Amino acid sequence: MGAQEGEHAAPPAEKTHQKTSKEVFFSVLPDKYEPLIEEVEEETEETPEERKRRKEEKKSKKKKKYKKYRKNVRKALCFSWRCLMAGLQSMASTYSTPLAAMATVATVVTETQRATGSKA
Repeated sequence: MGAQEGEHAAPPAEKTHQKTSKEVFFSVLPDKYEPLIEEVEEETEETPEERKRRKEEKKSKKKKKYKKYRKNVRKALCFSWRCLMAGLQSMASTYSTPLAAMATVATVVTETQRATGSKA
């Protein structure tokens, strides 16, 4: 049984190495068939005015794209700057609040000591 299974397993490996031919289909062309002719010659022979117009169009497209890019970058920078300033202001107020409160308390304590010291 084991020998028969080994014999059956070998032929599929041999089939992968066999060469096969591809099917090719032929068809008859209609009477009105016109082959496609590329117009490369006409494109290379453009007038200086057309070339100048094409360059101007290309420049204007590039200018619009660059303007849009600048506008978006400006918005992003402005927003980042606002966030940074808001963060710095909140951090400054957080750090300065205890000092301001301590200065106020110290002033009040000194005034009360003077007031009590003058009474005694």
